[in-house]
Amino acid sequence: MLKEATRVEVAADSVADILKTISIPPCPAVVTALLEEARRPEIDFHKIIRLISGDLSLAASMMKTANSPFFALRYKVETVQQAATVLGLKNVVSIVKGLALQRALSPKGVSMERFWERSNYHAMVSARLARRVPGVTREDAYTFGLFHDCGIPILMQRFADYKDTLALANRSAKPIWETENERHGTDHVAVGAMLARNWQLPALIIQATRLHHSFEILADEASDIPDEVRGLTAISILADHLIACFLDMPDEAEWMAHGATALNYLGIDEEELAEIHSEMDEELDAARLDRI
Repeated sequence: MLKEATRVEVAADSVADILKTISIPPCPAVVTALLEEARRPEIDFHKIIRLISGDLSLAASMMKTANSPFFALRYKVETVQQAATVLGLKNVVSIVKGLALQRALSPKGVSMERFWERSNYHAMVSARLARRVPGVTREDAYTFGLFHDCGIPILMQRFADYKDTLALANRSAKPIWETENERHGTDHVAVGAMLARNWQLPALIIQATRLHHSFEILADEASDIPDEVRGLTAISILADHLIACFLDMPDEAEWMAHGATALNYLGIDEEELAEIHSEMDEELDAARLDRI
């Protein structure tokens, strides 16, 4: 764990320098207010509905998400109140965070549609796999899936050649964060964790965002990293594999190098993996059709 500990220490020492050159979007006011209300001992559900309804774009997007095949509601909701009542507070907060993130990190003139599509798919798959990680709720896994790569669009806005960096990293056997640091002096997991912290996400998600490309923590039986974080790391690489297969795209170098370790950590054999492929293909196909 020395390598990872050193990496975290270096990142902590360079936070000030990173902040000078990279703009981390602040947590939107509606999300901040929603989180504050959700932490109260006695939650005012009507206030939460008013907060969401006060942003027409957010309200419409939340209802569309609630009516998507992923949540499989028994009937179509037509108001924010119906959506909030049926989904429950945790799901509502997760959806609002994801929608606010997409709005905050979509620069004008730059098409991010494919990135957000992959992020939404990743959230769905992560939530489905969460049952394999004790201590991780479906809602936390969904939020992690949305936020795990949130540093990418930030770096894309900061560095004109960042797309080239991603292409290079996808072909390299080196960890993606090493390639990013060599070319830009920072990486998307460090920046993503900073954004997650600024947006007041749970400590579990912040740490998992920071470490989800550190696959050595899966093989280290003596690791002091929480099992929940290790589980989300394993889920992340499996989700990327499942999505790549669904989109008929080649696997990235990370899956080829560490996929077996992730499957072993999650206790998934080849037969069960085939079943998971079939289940997720159906769900992702339904989600894609819903977006058309």
